[in-house]
Amino acid sequence: MHSIKFLHCADLHIDSPFYGLHTLPNNILKKVRASTFESLRKVVQTALDEEVDFVLIAGDLFDGENRSIYAQAKLREQFLQLQEANIHVYVIHGNHDHLEGNTSTSFQYPNNVHIFPAEVTSFPFYKHNQHVANIYGFSYPTRHHYENRVDEYVKEEDVPFHIGMIHGNLAGREEHDPYAPFTVQQLLSKQFNYWALGHIHKREILYSNPYIVYPGNIQGRHKKEEGTKGCYVVTMSEEKTELQFFKTETVLWDTTFINIENMKSIDRIVDAIQDEKRKKRAKHEGVLLQVILQGQGELHSELVQQDNQNDLLVLLNEQEEEDVHFVYTYDLKVQTQPLINKDQLKETPFFIDFFKLVEETSDIDFSALYSHSEARKYLTSLTLEEKQEMKTEAEQWIITKILEEKR
Repeated sequence: MHSIKFLHCADLHIDSPFYGLHTLPNNILKKVRASTFESLRKVVQTALDEEVDFVLIAGDLFDGENRSIYAQAKLREQFLQLQEANIHVYVIHGNHDHLEGNTSTSFQYPNNVHIFPAEVTSFPFYKHNQHVANIYGFSYPTRHHYENRVDEYVKEEDVPFHIGMIHGNLAGREEHDPYAPFTVQQLLSKQFNYWALGHIHKREILYSNPYIVYPGNIQGRHKKEEGTKGCYVVTMSEEKTELQFFKTETVLWDTTFINIENMKSIDRIVDAIQDEKRKKRAKHEGVLLQVILQGQGELHSELVQQDNQNDLLVLLNEQEEEDVHFVYTYDLKVQTQPLINKDQLKETPFFIDFFKLVEETSDIDFSALYSHSEARKYLTSLTLEEKQEMKTEAEQWIITKILEEKR
């Protein structure tokens, strides 16, 4: 009976610039900027430790189309380690590192690396001198590739395993650009044994017989990519397929929520946050932490003061630069509320009108900000959740200020 074992990863984004983190201490910033390279090393070490037959990289090895010499050199180093262990690597390029991108001609990858061209192509895989698998895929010819290519995936030869690779978006999902769209039914119609997907940075199994899998990226790059990141090791026989997830992130983006209810002094809040930090430090190499304070409490009026928030951040981050396993608080959000009865406020004429206005405000106009030539370089589109959060914070701030002035 034939069997194969392989590692499936995607969206390495090595050499990510990590824009917007210039306020981090230098030592931590260096670790963050090196994190994609360290996560790549972990992927390769996992492949070596698990003694896989081959590695699938489903697009976006590089963060940008202009691949630096340093990034290519580091990638080649890892490929050479896999070559020494006789592990093959199959690569498709995606929208970030498409084939038209500028690459250095100084580097040649070793012979164990197979890069798919712009046409849907198959590479054979041999194990013990037997042809046991065909691996199919294509690389993006240019950055914006909106064509559905599934029909071009056609089984070749009678071999035990057929594996398809696509860097693309599940059709109908609007939160991502519709690059190389596909449907689950289209993939199932091909009767392949496994579909190795890339492009979506959140881990997800779309189907389990056969497996259609997004492994997510190997290292989060910003606060919208929170949580554990990694790759899958897939063990496949003619009877069954088993997946095992291995985490590879070097720096974890995370959020912790602290409820201020029943807290009578600021030191209680600090202690609660430090307890959360200790738990995370014990589990992770490095954490970029967002702290969100919530709940109703008598400390609200102190917490909404910007100077106090700045002092809290300084206090929380003392010594973090020197700690090998840092837990750095990059953001402190105050979503607390004063000890007030909102229902009572709604009985007064002013607040009746105020809450009606808040309710009727369905959207916030940021067009002036997003059209600004400098600001738009650093802005990402806001989700509905983020807009609602801003609206809630504004409402709470206004209520607090009005009540303070009435005292």
